[in-house]
Amino acid sequence: MRRRAVGGVAAAALIAAAGPALAEPTSVEAATPPQGAGPMDQDLTRLSLEELAMVQVTSVSRRPEALADAAAAIFVISADDIRRSGATSLPEVLRLAPNLNVQRVNAGDYAISARGFNGFETSNKLLVLIDGRSVYSTLQSGVFWDGRTIMLEDIERIEVLGGPGGTLFGANAVNGVINVITRSPAETQGGLVQAGVGSEDNTLSLRYGGAVGESVVWRAYLSAFERDDSFRETGEEAADSTSGVRGGARVEWSGESDRVTLQGEIFDNQVRTNEDFTGTRTRVDGGHVRALWARDLAGGQLQVTGYYDHFGVTEPGLKERTYTTDVMVQHAFTLGQRHQIVWGGGFRRVKAALYSDFSSGLVPPERRLSLANLFVQDQIALGDAVTLTVGAKFEENSFTGSEFLPSVRLSWRQGAGALLWGAVSRASRTPNRIERDLTLPGFLEGGDFQSEALTAYEVGYRATPSPSTSLSISAFYNAYDDLRTVASDPASFLPLRFANGGEGTTYGVEAWGSWDVNDRWRLSAGAAWLEKDFQVEAGATDISGLASIGHDPRYQVQLRSEADLTDSLELDVRVRAVDALDRSDVEGFIEADARLGWRITDRLELAITGQNLIGDLRLETADPVRRRAFGRSVQASLRASF
Repeated sequence: MRRRAVGGVAAAALIAAAGPALAEPTSVEAATPPQGAGPMDQDLTRLSLEELAMVQVTSVSRRPEALADAAAAIFVISADDIRRSGATSLPEVLRLAPNLNVQRVNAGDYAISARGFNGFETSNKLLVLIDGRSVYSTLQSGVFWDGRTIMLEDIERIEVLGGPGGTLFGANAVNGVINVITRSPAETQGGLVQAGVGSEDNTLSLRYGGAVGESVVWRAYLSAFERDDSFRETGEEAADSTSGVRGGARVEWSGESDRVTLQGEIFDNQVRTNEDFTGTRTRVDGGHVRALWARDLAGGQLQVTGYYDHFGVTEPGLKERTYTTDVMVQHAFTLGQRHQIVWGGGFRRVKAALYSDFSSGLVPPERRLSLANLFVQDQIALGDAVTLTVGAKFEENSFTGSEFLPSVRLSWRQGAGALLWGAVSRASRTPNRIERDLTLPGFLEGGDFQSEALTAYEVGYRATPSPSTSLSISAFYNAYDDLRTVASDPASFLPLRFANGGEGTTYGVEAWGSWDVNDRWRLSAGAAWLEKDFQVEAGATDISGLASIGHDPRYQVQLRSEADLTDSLELDVRVRAVDALDRSDVEGFIEADARLGWRITDRLELAITGQNLIGDLRLETADPVRRRAFGRSVQASLRASF
């Protein structure tokens, strides 16, 4: 796990020199209650492609708009997609998004990125939000996926935004945003039991929702999981099994013009350190409480959101604790006939501490970090078919001071539901504690590492040419400056320090589409192609060999078939092909997953899912220390509501 990279300091220095990074993201909340699937007897009904085009999304403009009108490369994973995938964890669900690259590292850890820079220590340019709560680590700019064991049955939709989101979401929304939105308690009334038993994963989820009068709805849940060991490259078990339990509740009160949401949860996971295959137990625990007040105003809505989050890691010789307090205010309104404006601001305070029994580590071991921001965006109707969107965010952070993140988008609505759009945006990734505070006396010293910067150019086209077909295609060109390098002392070579000596470009194409062959059969396809060109800036040095750019496949392709064989039988098959990882010895692969579901009634479903059905063992990551192999697995599951 990445925490051990810091705990075992010498290894951390080189892997940090080759990899880690962190920053402080911003929060976002869907501007309206979740739209779409409802109770279980409804979410078994697949939406038509025309209905999917009208699903409300919030990640592009921070206010509800139809997916068909969103001027960005955004892919939506619905609740029904999640159910029919047979996935047992959030990272596995994210494989459904063709604009993401998902690399499984070991039994519990993943590296997930958009448009490059993937790797266990380098996937630091993707902002991840769960109901508006950022789940980035304040130690490095990545997500500790082994602590994000969200109850999948509660997810309303996942919006995967490819490209910068800095104007609305701030620093670290560089190459994309994953926005996980869970259901309102009004959509989860009654009881639900989900249980799965398999060769690799065992899962159990219990949920019950009710109402108090006509204005208050609530739900409470408890979930648990066990995940078996991954494998060494030679085939032996890697002693990295994980398990955990999570519980929480959510209450909503709705008045004539107001809505109040209160929610909270706690979790306690047991994972294993497996860099040396010893299987050392590590506890990953934490929880959060969150509150939202929304008031409908004439022509708009006012929101105030706040949360408190605790995340902890405890293992022999190492203890990490992070306490985050965040508050955000947002006002969305319409001005005249042409302007749709959203503006607001937020403040975040983080107490981050890492205590180690080793002789070196983070200096100081404890820091208090802050992030303040103001943002504004205006969607301007230039005519019946053309919309200009301009926006900017101003941020102030503890490490680098002020950041200015502007964007301009232009969209042209054409006939037959087609949308042509283009965008120019600036985004940045602010430093993290490892880049600023990691100290190894005589070898590595903390420095003045500054923000990495991106200027992105995008064009795209989205259409539903007929009621049975949909497609989306986008192209991008990204220019990066001040990327992380590891510089040596010009006189004595040591000590090393983190520097901003890298630069380069990426460009590529992302495309996906669906075809309803008939009322019972849908075919979908998605593909992504990526080219990279990076170098060290003139006059700079980098002893890590530009390790911070990660290891990415040049292309990936997926095909999905969702078929209702009868009124009660479903067959879902997904095939994915991933190219070899650049600058590594990790080969490309072709894999297939399949799920057979039997809908006994609208409230009772049995399913069997097979994953990785083609190859015996395969690698997905080039991480030199943690990479593990994965093989075939099968799981039988039951889902019942009452």
